[in-house]
Amino acid sequence: MLAAAAVSLSACMGAPTYGTDKPADQQLLEDLTGVLSLGPKDKKTIQYKPRPELVKPASTASLPAPQDDVVTASNPAWPESPEQRRERIRAEASIGSEAYNFEPEVVDGAATRRQRMPLRHTKGDPVDINGNSILENTGSGRKEFNRRLAENNQGSPTNRKYLSEPPLDYRAPAASAPAGDVGEDEWRKKKRREQGSTKGSWSLRDLVPW
Repeated sequence: MLAAAAVSLSACMGAPTYGTDKPADQQLLEDLTGVLSLGPKDKKTIQYKPRPELVKPASTASLPAPQDDVVTASNPAWPESPEQRRERIRAEASIGSEAYNFEPEVVDGAATRRQRMPLRHTKGDPVDINGNSILENTGSGRKEFNRRLAENNQGSPTNRKYLSEPPLDYRAPAASAPAGDVGEDEWRKKKRREQGSTKGSWSLRDLVPW
Protein backbone atom coordinates (compact mmCIF):
# COMPACT_ATOMS: atom_id res chain seq x y z
CA MET A 1 0.00 0.00 0.00
CA LEU A 2 2.78 2.38 0.91
CA ALA A 3 4.61 1.44 -2.25
CA ALA A 4 1.58 2.29 -4.42
CA ALA A 5 1.21 5.69 -2.69
CA ALA A 6 4.87 6.43 -3.20
CA VAL A 7 4.62 5.55 -6.89
CA SER A 8 1.57 7.78 -7.30
CA LEU A 9 3.28 10.66 -5.52
CA SER A 10 6.38 10.31 -7.65
CA ALA A 11 4.23 10.26 -10.78
CA CYS A 12 2.52 13.49 -9.71
CA MET A 13 5.79 15.15 -8.86
CA GLY A 14 7.20 14.11 -12.19
CA ALA A 15 4.25 15.29 -14.30
CA PRO A 16 5.12 17.52 -17.28
CA THR A 17 4.76 21.26 -16.87
CA TYR A 18 4.33 22.21 -20.57
CA GLY A 19 6.31 25.41 -20.07
CA THR A 20 4.18 26.77 -17.18
CA ASP A 21 6.54 25.75 -14.37
CA LYS A 22 3.56 23.92 -12.85
CA PRO A 23 2.41 20.32 -13.12
CA ALA A 24 -0.58 19.69 -15.40
CA ASP A 25 -2.91 18.72 -12.55
CA GLN A 26 -2.04 21.84 -10.54
CA GLN A 27 -2.50 24.07 -13.59
CA LEU A 28 -5.90 22.45 -14.26
CA LEU A 29 -6.99 23.04 -10.68
CA GLU A 30 -5.96 26.71 -10.82
CA ASP A 31 -7.78 27.19 -14.12
CA LEU A 32 -10.99 25.73 -12.71
CA THR A 33 -10.84 27.85 -9.56
CA GLY A 34 -10.15 30.93 -11.70
CA VAL A 35 -13.25 30.31 -13.81
CA LEU A 36 -15.43 29.90 -10.74
CA SER A 37 -14.17 33.09 -9.12
CA LEU A 38 -16.81 35.86 -8.82
CA GLY A 39 -14.67 38.80 -9.84
CA PRO A 40 -11.47 39.70 -11.63
CA LYS A 41 -8.21 39.36 -9.84
CA ASP A 42 -6.92 42.80 -10.75
CA LYS A 43 -9.41 45.22 -9.21
CA LYS A 44 -8.95 48.88 -9.93
CA THR A 45 -9.06 51.18 -6.98
CA ILE A 46 -11.77 53.82 -7.36
CA GLN A 47 -10.89 57.25 -6.15
CA TYR A 48 -14.03 58.63 -4.52
CA LYS A 49 -14.25 62.39 -4.30
CA PRO A 50 -16.83 64.33 -2.32
CA ARG A 51 -19.49 66.13 -4.32
CA PRO A 52 -19.37 69.90 -4.46
CA GLU A 53 -21.97 71.89 -2.58
CA LEU A 54 -25.08 73.23 -4.28
CA VAL A 55 -24.77 76.58 -5.98
CA LYS A 56 -27.10 78.93 -4.15
CA PRO A 57 -28.12 82.39 -5.36
CA ALA A 58 -26.61 85.33 -3.60
CA SER A 59 -30.05 86.86 -3.00
CA THR A 60 -33.43 85.13 -2.97
CA ALA A 61 -35.41 88.37 -3.29
CA SER A 62 -34.96 88.63 -7.08
CA LEU A 63 -35.80 85.05 -8.07
CA PRO A 64 -37.95 84.58 -11.21
CA ALA A 65 -41.60 83.74 -10.72
CA PRO A 66 -42.72 80.13 -11.31
CA GLN A 67 -44.12 79.20 -14.68
CA ASP A 68 -47.87 79.58 -15.10
CA ASP A 69 -48.31 76.73 -17.59
CA VAL A 70 -47.00 74.01 -15.30
CA VAL A 71 -49.44 71.10 -15.13
CA THR A 72 -50.96 71.19 -11.67
CA ALA A 73 -54.26 70.33 -10.11
CA SER A 74 -55.30 74.00 -10.32
CA ASN A 75 -55.09 73.88 -14.12
CA PRO A 76 -58.62 73.86 -15.61
CA ALA A 77 -57.51 71.19 -18.10
CA TRP A 78 -56.61 68.83 -15.25
CA PRO A 79 -58.88 65.75 -15.25
CA GLU A 80 -61.74 65.80 -12.79
CA SER A 81 -61.43 63.14 -10.12
CA PRO A 82 -64.47 61.10 -9.01
CA GLU A 83 -64.46 62.89 -5.67
CA GLN A 84 -64.44 66.32 -7.33
CA ARG A 85 -67.22 65.29 -9.70
CA ARG A 86 -69.32 64.07 -6.78
CA GLU A 87 -68.83 67.34 -4.92
CA ARG A 88 -69.69 69.35 -8.04
CA ILE A 89 -72.92 67.40 -8.64
CA ARG A 90 -73.93 67.83 -5.01
CA ALA A 91 -73.24 71.56 -5.14
CA GLU A 92 -75.28 71.95 -8.34
CA ALA A 93 -78.12 69.95 -6.83
CA SER A 94 -78.18 72.03 -3.65
CA ILE A 95 -78.09 75.32 -5.58
CA GLY A 96 -80.61 74.44 -8.29
CA SER A 97 -83.05 72.43 -6.21
CA GLU A 98 -85.22 75.53 -5.74
CA ALA A 99 -85.75 76.04 -9.49
CA TYR A 100 -88.89 74.46 -10.93
CA ASN A 101 -87.15 73.37 -14.14
CA PHE A 102 -83.99 72.05 -12.49
CA GLU A 103 -82.82 68.73 -13.91
CA PRO A 104 -80.08 66.98 -11.92
CA GLU A 105 -77.17 65.43 -13.72
CA VAL A 106 -77.50 62.08 -11.93
CA VAL A 107 -80.62 60.54 -10.41
CA ASP A 108 -80.17 57.38 -8.31
CA GLY A 109 -76.84 56.66 -9.97
CA ALA A 110 -78.20 56.87 -13.53
CA ALA A 111 -77.53 59.58 -16.08
CA THR A 112 -80.40 61.92 -16.86
CA ARG A 113 -81.72 62.96 -20.24
CA ARG A 114 -79.04 65.55 -20.91
CA GLN A 115 -76.33 62.88 -20.68
CA ARG A 116 -78.04 60.32 -22.91
CA MET A 117 -77.39 59.72 -26.57
CA PRO A 118 -79.32 61.79 -29.12
CA LEU A 119 -82.86 60.57 -29.70
CA ARG A 120 -84.02 59.24 -33.05
CA HIS A 121 -87.28 59.57 -34.91
CA THR A 122 -88.97 56.45 -36.17
CA LYS A 123 -88.40 57.88 -39.67
CA GLY A 124 -85.64 60.24 -40.61
CA ASP A 125 -82.33 61.37 -39.27
CA PRO A 126 -81.18 61.43 -35.62
CA VAL A 127 -82.19 64.41 -33.54
CA ASP A 128 -80.97 66.00 -30.33
CA ILE A 129 -82.75 66.07 -26.98
CA ASN A 130 -84.93 68.96 -28.15
CA GLY A 131 -86.12 67.11 -31.24
CA ASN A 132 -84.05 69.14 -33.70
CA SER A 133 -82.34 67.32 -36.54
CA ILE A 134 -78.56 67.28 -36.36
CA LEU A 135 -77.87 65.94 -39.86
CA GLU A 136 -78.98 68.88 -41.98
CA ASN A 137 -76.52 69.91 -44.67
CA THR A 138 -76.97 73.59 -43.91
CA GLY A 139 -78.00 75.67 -40.95
CA SER A 140 -77.56 75.19 -37.25
CA GLY A 141 -78.13 71.42 -37.41
CA ARG A 142 -74.93 70.83 -39.37
CA LYS A 143 -72.94 73.14 -37.10
CA GLU A 144 -74.27 71.37 -34.02
CA PHE A 145 -73.35 67.99 -35.46
CA ASN A 146 -69.84 69.19 -36.32
CA ARG A 147 -69.47 70.64 -32.85
CA ARG A 148 -70.43 67.35 -31.23
CA LEU A 149 -68.20 65.41 -33.57
CA ALA A 150 -65.26 67.68 -32.74
CA GLU A 151 -66.00 67.37 -29.03
CA ASN A 152 -66.01 63.58 -29.23
CA ASN A 153 -62.78 63.51 -31.21
CA GLN A 154 -60.91 66.31 -29.47
CA GLY A 155 -62.43 66.34 -25.99
CA SER A 156 -63.34 69.37 -23.95
CA PRO A 157 -60.88 72.29 -23.92
CA THR A 158 -61.46 72.83 -20.20
CA ASN A 159 -61.95 69.29 -18.89
CA ARG A 160 -59.98 66.10 -19.58
CA LYS A 161 -61.71 62.82 -18.81
CA TYR A 162 -58.58 60.65 -18.76
CA LEU A 163 -54.91 61.22 -18.06
CA SER A 164 -54.12 59.36 -21.29
CA GLU A 165 -55.71 62.12 -23.37
CA PRO A 166 -53.03 64.23 -25.05
CA PRO A 167 -53.22 68.02 -24.95
CA LEU A 168 -55.63 69.56 -27.43
CA ASP A 169 -52.82 71.44 -29.20
CA TYR A 170 -51.28 68.11 -30.22
CA ARG A 171 -54.55 66.78 -31.65
CA ALA A 172 -55.63 69.89 -33.56
CA PRO A 173 -55.33 69.45 -37.35
CA ALA A 174 -53.45 71.88 -39.53
CA ALA A 175 -55.24 74.89 -40.92
CA SER A 176 -54.94 73.52 -44.45
CA ALA A 177 -56.21 70.04 -43.52
CA PRO A 178 -59.76 69.13 -44.69
CA ALA A 179 -61.04 68.42 -41.18
CA GLY A 180 -63.98 69.52 -39.07
CA ASP A 181 -66.76 68.79 -41.59
CA VAL A 182 -68.21 65.35 -42.30
CA GLY A 183 -69.26 66.39 -45.79
CA GLU A 184 -72.45 65.48 -47.60
CA ASP A 185 -74.49 62.42 -46.67
CA GLU A 186 -73.98 59.36 -48.81
CA TRP A 187 -77.67 58.84 -49.43
CA ARG A 188 -77.91 62.36 -50.87
CA LYS A 189 -74.98 61.68 -53.20
CA LYS A 190 -76.58 58.43 -54.34
CA LYS A 191 -79.90 60.14 -54.99
CA ARG A 192 -78.21 62.87 -57.03
CA ARG A 193 -76.33 60.28 -59.10
CA GLU A 194 -79.52 58.37 -59.78
CA GLN A 195 -81.27 61.53 -60.87
CA GLY A 196 -78.40 62.38 -63.19
CA SER A 197 -78.29 58.90 -64.73
CA THR A 198 -82.05 58.78 -65.40
CA LYS A 199 -82.21 62.30 -66.83
CA GLY A 200 -83.26 62.24 -70.51
CA SER A 201 -84.71 58.74 -70.32
CA TRP A 202 -88.13 57.48 -69.33
CA SER A 203 -89.60 54.36 -67.81
CA LEU A 204 -93.03 52.97 -67.02
CA ARG A 205 -92.83 54.65 -63.65
CA ASP A 206 -92.93 58.05 -65.35
CA LEU A 207 -96.46 57.24 -66.55
CA VAL A 208 -97.69 56.95 -62.97
CA PRO A 209 -98.92 60.38 -61.82
CA TRP A 210 -98.00 59.77 -58.18
